[in-house]
Amino acid sequence: MVLCYCRVKSKPSYRSTIAHRTFLSLTQATLTGSRIFLEKMRVILIIGVILAPHAEAQFFNAIRNLFRPVQNVFQGAANLVGGGGGGNFRDDGTQKPKADGREELFPSDCGRNTDIGTGKLCFPDGLLCQNRVNKGGVQKFGGHLYWFSWQDNDNSVSNAKWDWFNARNYCRKRCMDLVSFETQQEYDWVKGFIDGSVPYFWTSGRKCNFGGCDKPEFFPKLINGWFWSANQVKMPPTNGNQFHDWSHTGGAGRPQPDNREQAQQGGEEEACMAVLNNFYGDGIKWHDVACHHEKPIICEDVEGHLAFARQTFPNIRIP
Repeated sequence: MVLCYCRVKSKPSYRSTIAHRTFLSLTQATLTGSRIFLEKMRVILIIGVILAPHAEAQFFNAIRNLFRPVQNVFQGAANLVGGGGGGNFRDDGTQKPKADGREELFPSDCGRNTDIGTGKLCFPDGLLCQNRVNKGGVQKFGGHLYWFSWQDNDNSVSNAKWDWFNARNYCRKRCMDLVSFETQQEYDWVKGFIDGSVPYFWTSGRKCNFGGCDKPEFFPKLINGWFWSANQVKMPPTNGNQFHDWSHTGGAGRPQPDNREQAQQGGEEEACMAVLNNFYGDGIKWHDVACHHEKPIICEDVEGHLAFARQTFPNIRIP
Protein backbone atom coordinates (compact mmCIF):
# COMPACT_ATOMS: atom_id res chain seq x y z
CA MET A 1 0.00 0.00 0.00
CA VAL A 2 1.31 3.44 -0.80
CA LEU A 3 -0.65 6.00 1.15
CA CYS A 4 -0.72 3.91 4.32
CA TYR A 5 2.95 4.85 4.86
CA CYS A 6 3.55 1.57 6.73
CA ARG A 7 6.07 -1.23 6.37
CA VAL A 8 3.92 -3.85 7.98
CA LYS A 9 5.85 -6.85 9.30
CA SER A 10 2.96 -8.50 11.11
CA LYS A 11 -0.77 -8.08 11.45
CA PRO A 12 -1.48 -6.19 14.65
CA SER A 13 -4.75 -6.97 16.39
CA TYR A 14 -5.92 -3.38 16.63
CA ARG A 15 -6.45 -3.23 12.85
CA SER A 16 -9.90 -4.54 13.62
CA THR A 17 -10.86 -1.19 15.15
CA ILE A 18 -13.20 1.11 13.24
CA ALA A 19 -10.54 3.71 12.68
CA HIS A 20 -7.93 1.40 11.26
CA ARG A 21 -10.38 -0.54 9.04
CA THR A 22 -11.48 2.80 7.61
CA PHE A 23 -7.85 3.88 7.11
CA LEU A 24 -7.08 0.71 5.12
CA SER A 25 -10.31 1.02 3.14
CA LEU A 26 -9.56 4.63 2.25
CA THR A 27 -6.12 3.56 1.13
CA GLN A 28 -7.64 0.95 -1.17
CA ALA A 29 -10.15 3.45 -2.50
CA THR A 30 -7.44 5.98 -3.27
CA LEU A 31 -5.25 3.44 -5.02
CA THR A 32 -8.07 1.90 -7.08
CA GLY A 33 -9.61 5.24 -7.99
CA SER A 34 -13.14 3.98 -7.29
CA ARG A 35 -15.35 7.02 -6.73
CA ILE A 36 -18.30 4.96 -5.52
CA PHE A 37 -16.14 3.08 -3.05
CA LEU A 38 -14.54 6.31 -1.85
CA GLU A 39 -17.92 7.93 -1.23
CA LYS A 40 -18.99 4.93 0.84
CA MET A 41 -15.83 5.21 2.88
CA ARG A 42 -16.55 8.87 3.59
CA VAL A 43 -19.79 7.83 5.28
CA ILE A 44 -18.04 5.08 7.24
CA LEU A 45 -15.37 7.52 8.45
CA ILE A 46 -17.96 9.98 9.74
CA ILE A 47 -19.63 7.16 11.67
CA GLY A 48 -16.27 6.09 13.05
CA VAL A 49 -15.47 9.61 14.24
CA ILE A 50 -18.86 9.94 15.93
CA LEU A 51 -18.38 6.62 17.70
CA ALA A 52 -14.93 7.69 18.94
CA PRO A 53 -15.19 11.41 19.78
CA HIS A 54 -12.17 11.39 22.05
CA ALA A 55 -9.81 9.82 19.53
CA GLU A 56 -6.14 10.65 19.99
CA ALA A 57 -4.98 13.38 17.63
CA GLN A 58 -2.12 11.65 15.89
CA PHE A 59 -4.05 8.49 14.94
CA PHE A 60 -7.14 10.17 13.53
CA ASN A 61 -5.17 13.03 12.02
CA ALA A 62 -3.21 10.41 10.12
CA ILE A 63 -6.52 9.37 8.56
CA ARG A 64 -7.99 12.83 8.18
CA ASN A 65 -4.99 14.59 6.70
CA LEU A 66 -3.10 12.04 4.64
CA PHE A 67 -6.22 11.81 2.48
CA ARG A 68 -7.17 15.44 2.77
CA PRO A 69 -6.69 16.32 -0.92
CA VAL A 70 -9.69 14.05 -1.70
CA GLN A 71 -11.42 13.98 1.66
CA ASN A 72 -12.78 17.46 2.28
CA VAL A 73 -15.60 15.93 4.28
CA PHE A 74 -13.14 15.55 7.17
CA GLN A 75 -13.11 19.29 7.73
CA GLY A 76 -16.55 19.08 9.29
CA ALA A 77 -15.23 16.74 11.94
CA ALA A 78 -12.27 18.95 12.87
CA ASN A 79 -13.53 19.66 16.36
CA LEU A 80 -13.77 15.94 17.09
CA VAL A 81 -10.38 14.88 15.84
CA GLY A 82 -8.38 18.11 15.83
CA GLY A 83 -4.81 18.43 17.05
CA GLY A 84 -4.35 18.26 20.75
CA GLY A 85 -7.87 18.62 22.16
CA GLY A 86 -8.29 22.37 22.41
CA GLY A 87 -6.25 25.53 22.10
CA ASN A 88 -5.63 27.54 18.97
CA PHE A 89 -5.56 25.07 16.12
CA ARG A 90 -4.21 26.72 12.99
CA ASP A 91 -5.54 24.78 10.01
CA ASP A 92 -2.59 25.55 7.73
CA GLY A 93 -1.84 21.95 6.87
CA THR A 94 -0.21 20.85 3.65
CA GLN A 95 -3.05 20.52 1.15
CA LYS A 96 -1.15 18.08 -1.04
CA PRO A 97 2.31 16.50 -1.26
CA LYS A 98 5.01 18.89 -2.37
CA ALA A 99 8.73 18.94 -3.02
CA ASP A 100 10.17 22.30 -2.07
CA GLY A 101 13.06 20.98 0.05
CA ARG A 102 12.21 23.40 2.85
CA GLU A 103 14.49 22.72 5.82
CA GLU A 104 12.84 23.29 9.18
CA LEU A 105 13.62 21.71 12.52
CA PHE A 106 9.96 21.93 13.46
CA PRO A 107 7.85 21.62 10.28
CA SER A 108 5.39 24.49 10.20
CA ASP A 109 3.39 23.64 7.07
CA CYS A 110 1.57 20.56 8.33
CA GLY A 111 -0.83 22.39 10.64
CA ARG A 112 -0.41 22.45 14.38
CA ASN A 113 -1.91 23.53 17.67
CA THR A 114 -0.03 26.74 18.40
CA ASP A 115 -0.44 26.25 22.16
CA ILE A 116 1.01 22.78 22.55
CA GLY A 117 2.70 22.14 19.22
CA THR A 118 0.81 19.06 18.06
CA GLY A 119 -1.23 18.76 14.92
CA LYS A 120 -1.17 16.92 11.65
CA LEU A 121 1.19 14.36 10.22
CA CYS A 122 3.30 15.60 7.32
CA PHE A 123 3.47 14.31 3.79
CA PRO A 124 6.95 13.29 2.62
CA ASP A 125 8.75 16.05 0.70
CA GLY A 126 10.25 14.73 -2.53
CA LEU A 127 13.45 16.79 -2.32
CA LEU A 128 14.00 16.14 1.37
CA CYS A 129 13.52 12.43 0.70
CA GLN A 130 16.12 12.62 -2.06
CA ASN A 131 18.58 14.59 0.04
CA ARG A 132 18.27 12.44 3.15
CA VAL A 133 21.15 10.26 1.90
CA ASN A 134 23.50 13.24 2.06
CA LYS A 135 22.76 14.28 5.62
CA GLY A 136 25.49 14.03 8.18
CA GLY A 137 24.73 11.25 10.60
CA VAL A 138 23.21 8.83 8.08
CA GLN A 139 24.06 5.17 8.62
CA LYS A 140 22.85 2.00 6.92
CA PHE A 141 21.65 -1.30 8.37
CA GLY A 142 19.61 -4.09 6.82
CA GLY A 143 18.97 -2.13 3.63
CA HIS A 144 17.53 0.84 5.56
CA LEU A 145 18.97 4.27 6.17
CA TYR A 146 19.03 5.57 9.73
CA TRP A 147 19.72 9.18 10.67
CA PHE A 148 21.18 10.05 14.08
CA SER A 149 20.36 13.68 14.83
CA TRP A 150 23.35 14.27 17.12
CA GLN A 151 25.72 13.28 14.29
CA ASP A 152 24.46 15.90 11.83
CA ASN A 153 27.05 18.28 10.33
CA ASP A 154 24.93 21.33 11.18
CA ASN A 155 25.35 22.31 14.84
CA SER A 156 21.85 23.73 15.00
CA VAL A 157 20.56 20.28 14.09
CA SER A 158 23.01 18.14 16.05
CA ASN A 159 22.16 20.08 19.22
CA ALA A 160 18.41 20.16 18.57
CA LYS A 161 15.73 18.40 20.57
CA TRP A 162 12.16 17.66 19.53
CA ASP A 163 8.97 16.72 21.31
CA TRP A 164 7.65 13.36 20.12
CA PHE A 165 5.12 14.67 17.59
CA ASN A 166 7.42 17.20 15.92
CA ALA A 167 10.11 14.54 15.86
CA ARG A 168 7.87 12.26 13.81
CA ASN A 169 7.11 15.05 11.36
CA TYR A 170 10.78 15.94 10.91
CA CYS A 171 11.42 12.31 9.98
CA ARG A 172 8.31 11.89 7.85
CA LYS A 173 9.26 14.86 5.68
CA ARG A 174 12.30 12.79 4.69
CA CYS A 175 10.43 9.54 3.92
CA MET A 176 11.41 8.27 7.36
CA ASP A 177 9.85 7.97 10.80
CA LEU A 178 11.10 7.62 14.34
CA VAL A 179 13.04 4.42 14.81
CA SER A 180 11.29 1.16 15.71
CA PHE A 181 13.07 -1.78 17.32
CA GLU A 182 11.58 -5.10 16.30
CA THR A 183 14.70 -7.26 16.42
CA GLN A 184 17.54 -7.63 18.87
CA GLN A 185 20.04 -7.28 16.01
CA GLU A 186 18.72 -3.89 14.91
CA TYR A 187 18.60 -2.63 18.49
CA ASP A 188 22.14 -3.81 19.28
CA TRP A 189 23.42 -2.10 16.13
CA VAL A 190 21.80 1.21 17.10
CA LYS A 191 23.19 0.99 20.63
CA GLY A 192 26.65 1.00 19.09
CA PHE A 193 26.12 4.71 18.27
CA ILE A 194 25.09 5.66 21.80
CA ASP A 195 27.91 7.10 23.90
CA GLY A 196 28.10 9.26 26.99
CA SER A 197 27.14 12.39 25.05
CA VAL A 198 23.71 10.96 24.21
CA PRO A 199 21.54 10.88 27.35
CA TYR A 200 18.34 9.80 25.60
CA PHE A 201 16.43 9.76 22.29
CA TRP A 202 12.90 9.24 21.01
CA THR A 203 11.58 6.10 19.31
CA SER A 204 8.24 5.60 17.54
CA GLY A 205 6.96 3.59 20.50
CA ARG A 206 3.47 4.71 21.57
CA LYS A 207 0.88 3.64 24.09
CA CYS A 208 -2.53 2.91 22.60
CA ASN A 209 -4.47 5.15 24.98
CA PHE A 210 -7.00 6.72 22.63
CA GLY A 211 -10.25 5.92 20.85
CA GLY A 212 -10.36 2.38 19.48
CA CYS A 213 -7.96 1.11 22.15
CA ASP A 214 -10.63 -0.19 24.53
CA LYS A 215 -10.45 -3.81 23.41
CA PRO A 216 -9.59 -6.40 26.07
CA GLU A 217 -6.27 -7.35 24.44
CA PHE A 218 -4.89 -3.85 25.17
CA PHE A 219 -5.35 -4.17 28.91
CA PRO A 220 -3.65 -3.59 31.20
CA LYS A 221 -2.31 -0.74 29.09
CA LEU A 222 1.11 -0.64 30.73
CA ILE A 223 1.65 -4.26 29.70
CA ASN A 224 -0.33 -4.83 26.50
CA GLY A 225 -1.01 -1.34 25.16
CA TRP A 226 2.20 -0.47 23.31
CA PHE A 227 2.88 -0.38 19.55
CA TRP A 228 5.37 1.05 17.05
CA SER A 229 3.61 4.03 15.46
CA ALA A 230 5.96 4.12 12.46
CA ASN A 231 4.67 0.81 11.09
CA GLN A 232 1.64 0.03 13.28
CA VAL A 233 3.22 -3.13 14.70
CA LYS A 234 2.04 -4.07 18.18
CA MET A 235 4.76 -4.58 20.77
CA PRO A 236 4.89 -7.77 22.84
CA PRO A 237 3.82 -7.56 26.50
CA THR A 238 6.17 -5.40 28.52
CA ASN A 239 6.53 -8.15 31.14
CA GLY A 240 6.87 -11.04 28.68
CA ASN A 241 9.75 -13.07 27.29
CA GLN A 242 9.60 -11.76 23.71
CA PHE A 243 12.16 -9.17 22.67
CA HIS A 244 11.98 -5.88 24.53
CA ASP A 245 14.34 -3.83 26.69
CA TRP A 246 12.12 -2.07 29.20
CA SER A 247 14.12 -1.00 32.22
CA HIS A 248 13.78 -2.68 35.59
CA THR A 249 13.73 0.74 37.25
CA GLY A 250 12.96 4.44 36.83
CA GLY A 251 12.47 7.64 38.79
CA ALA A 252 10.23 5.85 41.28
CA GLY A 253 12.35 2.71 41.37
CA ARG A 254 9.65 0.73 39.55
CA PRO A 255 9.93 -1.46 36.43
CA GLN A 256 9.12 0.37 33.21
CA PRO A 257 6.67 1.40 31.93
CA ASP A 258 5.13 2.92 35.06
CA ASN A 259 3.39 6.17 33.97
CA ARG A 260 5.12 7.93 36.86
CA GLU A 261 4.66 11.52 35.66
CA GLN A 262 0.89 11.20 35.67
CA ALA A 263 0.38 8.71 38.48
CA GLN A 264 2.73 10.28 41.02
CA GLN A 265 3.24 13.85 39.88
CA GLY A 266 -0.17 14.73 38.44
CA GLY A 267 1.38 15.55 35.07
CA GLU A 268 0.81 14.22 31.58
CA GLU A 269 0.45 10.55 30.78
CA GLU A 270 3.70 8.85 29.82
CA ALA A 271 2.41 7.64 26.46
CA CYS A 272 5.60 7.77 24.35
CA MET A 273 8.68 5.58 24.47
CA ALA A 274 12.24 6.87 24.73
CA VAL A 275 15.57 5.13 25.15
CA LEU A 276 17.50 6.48 28.14
CA ASN A 277 21.25 6.06 28.51
CA ASN A 278 21.98 4.91 32.06
CA PHE A 279 19.72 7.64 33.41
CA TYR A 280 18.91 5.61 36.51
CA GLY A 281 22.06 3.50 36.63
CA ASP A 282 20.31 0.90 34.51
CA GLY A 283 22.30 1.05 31.25
CA ILE A 284 20.71 1.79 27.88
CA LYS A 285 17.04 0.96 28.45
CA TRP A 286 13.46 1.68 27.33
CA HIS A 287 11.33 4.07 29.39
CA ASP A 288 7.84 5.49 29.06
CA VAL A 289 7.95 9.29 28.91
CA ALA A 290 5.35 12.03 28.49
CA CYS A 291 5.30 13.01 24.82
CA HIS A 292 5.89 16.74 25.39
CA HIS A 293 9.47 16.25 26.57
CA GLU A 294 12.18 17.17 24.03
CA LYS A 295 14.93 14.79 22.98
CA PRO A 296 17.36 14.00 20.14
CA ILE A 297 16.01 11.56 17.57
CA ILE A 298 16.81 8.66 15.28
CA CYS A 299 14.90 8.53 12.00
CA GLU A 300 14.54 5.29 10.02
CA ASP A 301 13.54 4.74 6.38
CA VAL A 302 9.92 3.67 5.87
CA GLU A 303 9.34 1.77 2.64
CA GLY A 304 5.75 2.99 2.30
CA HIS A 305 6.83 6.61 2.54
CA LEU A 306 9.54 6.05 -0.06
CA ALA A 307 7.16 4.27 -2.45
CA PHE A 308 4.63 7.08 -2.09
CA ALA A 309 7.23 9.79 -2.75
CA ARG A 310 8.66 7.97 -5.78
CA GLN A 311 5.22 7.64 -7.29
CA THR A 312 4.18 11.19 -6.46
CA PHE A 313 7.40 12.82 -7.67
CA PRO A 314 8.51 10.70 -10.66
CA ASN A 315 10.96 13.37 -11.85
CA ILE A 316 12.91 13.27 -8.60
CA ARG A 317 15.32 10.40 -8.14
CA ILE A 318 14.72 9.17 -4.60
CA PRO A 319 17.21 6.46 -3.57
